[in-house]
Amino acid sequence: MKALVYMGPMDMRYMDVDTPEPKPGEVLLKVKAVSICGSDLTGYKGQSIFRVPPLIMGHEFSGEIAKLGENVKGLNVGDRVIVETNLYCGYCADCKAGFSNVCDNRKIIGTTMKAGSYNGAMAEYVVAPAEKIIPLPDNVTFNAAALTEPLAISLRATKHAGDLKGKTVVVYGAGPIGLLTIQCVKFFGAERIIAIDVVEDRLEMAKKCGATDVINSKEDVAGITRKMTDGVGVDVVFDAVGVPETVNGGVEIVRNGGKVVWIGLGVPKLEFDYKHAVCKEITFYCSYMYTTELKEGLDMIATGRMNVEQIITGIYPMSEGPRIFEELASRKSKDIKVILVND
Repeated sequence: MKALVYMGPMDMRYMDVDTPEPKPGEVLLKVKAVSICGSDLTGYKGQSIFRVPPLIMGHEFSGEIAKLGENVKGLNVGDRVIVETNLYCGYCADCKAGFSNVCDNRKIIGTTMKAGSYNGAMAEYVVAPAEKIIPLPDNVTFNAAALTEPLAISLRATKHAGDLKGKTVVVYGAGPIGLLTIQCVKFFGAERIIAIDVVEDRLEMAKKCGATDVINSKEDVAGITRKMTDGVGVDVVFDAVGVPETVNGGVEIVRNGGKVVWIGLGVPKLEFDYKHAVCKEITFYCSYMYTTELKEGLDMIATGRMNVEQIITGIYPMSEGPRIFEELASRKSKDIKVILVND
């Protein structure tokens, strides 16, 4: 089969590889749509320990069952599906406590974890455990289904903030996770949603996703938000970037006693305005991956409560993957969310 193979920093190749065979309890999927995640780009640039070459990336995807391994029941060849790509162990202390998203024993399809690498869906076919297969409703397109995973991440992050009805909320970063967070925040009843980004095209997309206001981060963000809130500050900040400017900016603009939810992983370490945060009695939440939210997000898409397809700005053949990765990583591309499909 053909696949995109990450061979090293800034080295992605479209090449022939062996088609995987499903073992007992597994299924072989024909990939119909796979999305490029920001973490894939970080890996491509050689900046992530979670992408070790050679590796086929791709953890946001949808497909059709092409072949069943032995002892697989309740599934059929031709079924349209998505996959819960977090392959947690289920028996460790974290899993038993409901934190399967941080299980130390887990593998994640398309990544390299402590437990090892698992080839992903930037290929014609991918293998997945049958128990991780989730049927796809007929009215959900393959492209929309590929975005169920990032929606689940945004949905979990939104839940951390609690009741958002009538609240004023800021979302730093109008990339895919930020845009989907805006949709979730709107769904949960926020009254004012302020999107902050440096790219005007992304701020325009933020408006389409439900932002009531947008601010270019080159402007006086603190001054503008103070004026918007009569000097009080915003109720909740969602940081979908995770760099010093946004982390400390969130501390600056959130109200006393407010909440900040960290989602973005822009840098591994940063200088933090700790004293200011303590003196404001801010509550911080860290949100990583998802637990139950994948199925919840799929249901929201299927019932029309979420329009994830509107953030897709480019659909390209898998064979163009090396060029697409290079353009996205070097910021030559204006695309926000890209889907790759097999030639």
